[in-house]
Amino acid sequence: MASVLRGKASCAMHMARYTRFSGSLRLSRCAGTTPVRQQLDALAQEQDQETAAEATARPTHEIPGPRRYPGVGSLLTLLWKYSFDPGRLHKIWMQLAEDFGPIIRLKQPGMGNFIGISDPDACETLFRTTMENPLREALDSLKKIRMDAVDNYFEKKTGLLPENGEEWWRVRSRVQTTMLKPKNVADYLEKMDQVSLDFVERIAAMQAEYGEMPSDFQVELYKWALESVGLVALDRRLGCLVPNISPDSEPMRLISNVNEMFSAMNDTEMNVPYWKLFPTSSYKKLERSHNEFLEIADRNIRQTEAAFLSRDPSDRRDISVMEKLLLTPGLSRKDVVTLTLDMIFAGIDTTSHTIGFTLYLLARHPEVQARLQEELDNVLGDHQGPLTPKHLAQLSYLKAVIKESLRIFPLTIGVARTLDRDVVLSGYLVPKGWLVFTLSMLSGWDEKYFPQADKFIPERWLRHKPLGPIHPYASLPFGTGTRMCIGRRIAEQEMYTFLARAMHRFNVDFKYEDIKIAFCLVCKPSAPLKFTFSERK
Repeated sequence: MASVLRGKASCAMHMARYTRFSGSLRLSRCAGTTPVRQQLDALAQEQDQETAAEATARPTHEIPGPRRYPGVGSLLTLLWKYSFDPGRLHKIWMQLAEDFGPIIRLKQPGMGNFIGISDPDACETLFRTTMENPLREALDSLKKIRMDAVDNYFEKKTGLLPENGEEWWRVRSRVQTTMLKPKNVADYLEKMDQVSLDFVERIAAMQAEYGEMPSDFQVELYKWALESVGLVALDRRLGCLVPNISPDSEPMRLISNVNEMFSAMNDTEMNVPYWKLFPTSSYKKLERSHNEFLEIADRNIRQTEAAFLSRDPSDRRDISVMEKLLLTPGLSRKDVVTLTLDMIFAGIDTTSHTIGFTLYLLARHPEVQARLQEELDNVLGDHQGPLTPKHLAQLSYLKAVIKESLRIFPLTIGVARTLDRDVVLSGYLVPKGWLVFTLSMLSGWDEKYFPQADKFIPERWLRHKPLGPIHPYASLPFGTGTRMCIGRRIAEQEMYTFLARAMHRFNVDFKYEDIKIAFCLVCKPSAPLKFTFSERK
């Protein structure tokens, strides 16, 4: 009885902390009610189960993994047996999973002990255990550059991407309502739709000129992505879709710098961190591209701010996301500037690569393409005006197409958490302080969780789940919980809008070799996207 009471008291504290962090349980308003008591009892039972699991868990040293050597850990084995290369990291994890199963232990110089897990149940345990304090691998090289910035530009606060703990929560708790509220994102739908319409016209012009998309069509997708995210981040069009835009123009320099930053961080973050000992060529490249990116973006942010200040006070139009953030108590101007930088930085490669993969899958599966177009014809018909939230709400198959594309071609291998207490994962006791990678890419490709996993079947995501239920932690392209991607709703609206406009107007074909994943911090298509777009009759 005493142990149960202690368990309930511990759970009450757990619930109070959870209330402070997620805001999803309001104990102050409903304490003593039956639902709360039921939740506390459930949490007490969960804690007892965790205690029992810890008592029977296998020790850490029994977790399987490649051979480790003194001083260098698993590195020699990875180099010799698995031909370690940051550009093929996803293939190395695939080989490791084949050799050792759904939980793998490694040790690397500069990283210490860490494990990879591909069992969705273990991933769920990890995310639930760390939801109060979701510590993520910190992108240390980016953080150091911002900490060492000239004139202390970032004021030693480096933003949502690299930060953890209290500083991360200080910003996240103040921006997530604005960034994730559906109405705030829907306010940009008409403008995003116009960007998509302009890009579709550009596609038609390139098709007429070249007979197919040029070999650098991925760059065209970068332009579309920057023009779209710029609507939210900077509240204006940037001019990315102007024909024959100069490579020296600010939009193109932003894109170039973002590509270079991803390339450099693939080396600094995925390799042995020699840059911590001396400035490597990759670190210098990251610093140079980040500083130029910062200079251009800051200038654009200042122009946006000047436009806000010069606006007529009687103008009653809805204020922008940036204005909402600037008016949020507890956020400084530098907080908003840093968030804006990261919105642009994270919003170019990610959405554009996903659309590239999605168009490729549709080209390879004409039956899926036809069903998507049937849905678009039914929902849009001969509609001449801008897309509306009502239109997007009816496009269930289109959304399933995007989900299935992100399962087959995920942008990341998974996400990481640093444990702030001991946790039992897949039957092993993993100690506090260890880093855990969730290998969602591998679970998304596993027949155990996705029947016919090698096939492009968007129907599996529809409400009636014709291929059976889907484990909620088997495919997490945007992460989950309080550390879920802050730009998720913006990215989804961009992709839904473009895909609706492009596939309503065109058929898409691809006549070249199969496209696979190339890894460079995020995944990208391995070959030129030389699509053929033909007007639908």
